[in-house]
Amino acid sequence: MREQAQRQRDEKERRQKGIDRAKEWAKEHPEERQQARERYKQKHPEAYKQAQRDYYHRNREAIAERRRAREAADPEKANEARRRAVEQAREAGRDSAWSPTPDQRATYRERENEARRQSRRRARAGLPERQLHRVHAPERRHNDAAADAFFAQKRTGEDVARIRAQDEPTPPDLVQALEERSENRRVVREILAIANEYFVEHEVELRARVAEVSRARFRGGMLPLDVYTEPRRHALEFASRGYLRASVASPTSSLTIFRWLTTDRAKRGPERSL
Repeated sequence: MREQAQRQRDEKERRQKGIDRAKEWAKEHPEERQQARERYKQKHPEAYKQAQRDYYHRNREAIAERRRAREAADPEKANEARRRAVEQAREAGRDSAWSPTPDQRATYRERENEARRQSRRRARAGLPERQLHRVHAPERRHNDAAADAFFAQKRTGEDVARIRAQDEPTPPDLVQALEERSENRRVVREILAIANEYFVEHEVELRARVAEVSRARFRGGMLPLDVYTEPRRHALEFASRGYLRASVASPTSSLTIFRWLTTDRAKRGPERSL
């Protein structure tokens, strides 16, 4: 058994030496190596294909990792190689015989029709055409790697100063307009909260008062008030007292105010006013 184990070690060492010599010879004589491979491929095509398949199955993960690295390094070259392979397959008559089913064709047509409808709606609304485009996996991996490298890079004080110098300050008028809109929205939220609480507590009283005024107006030959929006308008006026920006909560100031004023009408539907 010891002699057999020694013979196996010697045989393994001899084979490894032969492999190393073959690798060294292949590095020194690349053209002869390629010619020898072509001769073997023509003489033993089936054995060559089987060896290729065996090598792929033994090193599948490593091969896939090397391919992803090549594609990420040069996405354009990878896409061009993919298109060239498709064209060669078509020229050789190796096109796939697959064809969509009737249900799939209907789905495709519906998607195309919806895309055309969206394009027409954008054109009517004055919006630009859709700018999205498909990005293949190699290009996505390349972009992700570039983004990770960019954000992982440590910035020096000079880099930060240069980046800040490139930024143009926001014009003061835009800053003032943004601050004013933000303050207006805050005031509107506060006024609506107070108005809603006041309306809930005094709804019956407000509606009775509006009905009384409407009857008096009707007897005087004038149109009656709206029994839905008028009580809420009174609550809005009450909540706006004491605010310097009370004008931002007027019935025509925003869609939010309009929706709050017409809440009852939207729930109950149009009816005749008193």
